[in-house]
Amino acid sequence: MEINGKISAVMEPQSGVSQRTGNPWMSQEFVIDYFWWPNQTFPSKMVLRIFGEDRIKLWNVQVNDEVKIRYHIEATLSQQSNRWFNEVRCDGLEKVGASAPKPQDTPAPQPQDGGTGASPSAPQPSTGDAPQGQEGEKSDDLPF
Repeated sequence: MEINGKISAVMEPQSGVSQRTGNPWMSQEFVIDYFWWPNQTFPSKMVLRIFGEDRIKLWNVQVNDEVKIRYHIEATLSQQSNRWFNEVRCDGLEKVGASAPKPQDTPAPQPQDGGTGASPSAPQPSTGDAPQGQEGEKSDDLPF
């Protein structure tokens, strides 16, 4: 799954050693503000976890970064309480907008909109899996 948003909080990395394998591990959590519905007034928030020291260093998440994130949800069973818990894991992160590094020698994309001036590749607020009406049109109807 993918979502676009702005990072609003970054927690300190955590590390340890796996009891099962004895290998060291590192993870870091961060919060992203995003708009799920097109006419949403206030942003939703999601906590995501980056797993792996190499990814933490590569992505170097910072507060106020505009990002496009690829993620999945993983459920685990707590052995102590016999309850299930969800964890949202970040699989890919791309910085977009003003915070993204700009390539110097790549030409600007040409509009392919038939001359209307609107760029089909312009960043749009993420709507995730918003309900769609007939023939693929997005609907403003609530899901219930």
